[in-house]
Amino acid sequence: MKMKLLFIATTALFLTACGGITETKKSSVVEVKKAGKPVGIVKDVMKVAGIYRNQDGKNTIHPAFAKTSRPCPPFCIQPQNPFAPEPVDTVTELDIIHALRDIANGANAMVIDARTSIWTTAKKGGTIKGAVNISFKKLNSKAVAKDPDAVMDILIKQFGVIDNGSGVLNFSKVKTLYLFCNGLWCGQSPAAIKSLLALGYPASKLKYYREGMNSWHSLGLSTVGK
Repeated sequence: MKMKLLFIATTALFLTACGGITETKKSSVVEVKKAGKPVGIVKDVMKVAGIYRNQDGKNTIHPAFAKTSRPCPPFCIQPQNPFAPEPVDTVTELDIIHALRDIANGANAMVIDARTSIWTTAKKGGTIKGAVNISFKKLNSKAVAKDPDAVMDILIKQFGVIDNGSGVLNFSKVKTLYLFCNGLWCGQSPAAIKSLLALGYPASKLKYYREGMNSWHSLGLSTVGK
């Protein structure tokens, strides 16, 4: 009898360790499996504008963004509004996602990855699907001084600026631009925004995604890149 009780107790402990036991009407023993919860963007929303979150609960941040300490300058922590007193809005991941959704539906806007092109590769973590890569080096003050015609070409052909030929640019129909770079320690998109402001681009039409790709990866949001 003692051996029988020991066998029953050992069996029960083994089944519990393997996932627990559940009694059915026939008193049979079955393994209970705990279902994993889906990883959505917000409640009841799994995907927007082709963007989704990684479904692996053990996923970790991309190695290119694992480093915490970078020399400052140039990698200094950016303030909440580096453009003050200009009222440029600082936006979140959800604002970027919703902007991309609206752009797909015809909104007069553009999401701009202001980093150098090497950062848009898969090795470096890729970029946001739907974003257009226009490096800050093509828009900053050095670019304006070196090749103003190239800067004007971007303003007119991509951003919707109108050149009336009088030397005064018309910004009445320009796109709302959402600019980002590598995150809180990256000054690339702020440099591009400051240059656009200096050229007369309306602050109300410029949005700064301060957290950038560092935060994008930390949330497991999808990226694209070759």
